[in-house]
Amino acid sequence: MALAMTLMTTVSGSAQAPRASAAPAAVPSREVLLKQADDAQQAGESVQAMRLFQLAADRYRSVRAYLELARLQSRAKQTSAAMTTLTKAREIAPNSEDVLSAYAQLALASKQPMPAVLTLMPLTRMHPTVAQYQYLLGVGLMAIGDMPAAVDALEDANRLEPDRALTLLALGLSLNNRKQFAEAKTALTRSLELRSDSTEALAALAEAEAGQGDGDSALTHARRVLERAPNDATANLVIGLVALDRRNYTDARDALLRANTADPESPKVLYQLSLVFARLGDTASADRYVALYREKLRGVEERIKGLRTGGTLTPGASSPR
Repeated sequence: MALAMTLMTTVSGSAQAPRASAAPAAVPSREVLLKQADDAQQAGESVQAMRLFQLAADRYRSVRAYLELARLQSRAKQTSAAMTTLTKAREIAPNSEDVLSAYAQLALASKQPMPAVLTLMPLTRMHPTVAQYQYLLGVGLMAIGDMPAAVDALEDANRLEPDRALTLLALGLSLNNRKQFAEAKTALTRSLELRSDSTEALAALAEAEAGQGDGDSALTHARRVLERAPNDATANLVIGLVALDRRNYTDARDALLRANTADPESPKVLYQLSLVFARLGDTASADRYVALYREKLRGVEERIKGLRTGGTLTPGASSPR
């Protein structure tokens, strides 16, 4: 019994005796962490790089760390995480050109045009001579449906940096939507001169030609597009427009239905479908497509109204076409 009590006392005493705790590992300085993260990134160790950038961002509120982390998250298709990371960077540096640009581009890439546009508006005011920001603003405004404002931004981009194929393409698309077909054709023709393999520019040119009443050229270009991309929405729309103009209503219906399948959000396709079904005497279908067309228009009007009243920067709050 005495031996047992001695052993219990010894063990208990040992358990209660203070131990020398290991010194906590010192967190490297901001510069060291960023260097380690850069080295990991260059070595292709993305997970390690993200961990180190996250540590530098959280520990030192490093804007560069947040930016690099967001880029890695975006490449890894972690879009929501990247948006959260860039939001934190904006809280630290709300007027940083790099942060605002990265946030806007990620928002556009993830089909969130309202946050992108609301970010690009102050960015273009702070840096009015940067063509890229005007271009991105124009693309965002097109996605929301504000075509007059999109044309203004894209014309500014083209003035600041002429002869960029993508700018001219976007300008042509927005001018088509405003039914300014002659101006659209000029922009799109130049875009194709700069980048002859652009299927999207060729399809948009066909739409401009159809709008000008040049059905033969429109069909030629639309068919060239369909040889490359049989389901292209714009090319099928053009086929339908020309067939409708020539009173080939069955062909027009079939082409427009293909366009609607490829792009069910397009108001212009819905409107043309309402017309062709009316010509075919299918009143029920015509009424259905009119209702869908009006619903899409209301959505555009609501988005533009939201933009005019300040909108929202909340990711995912608006993802219109």
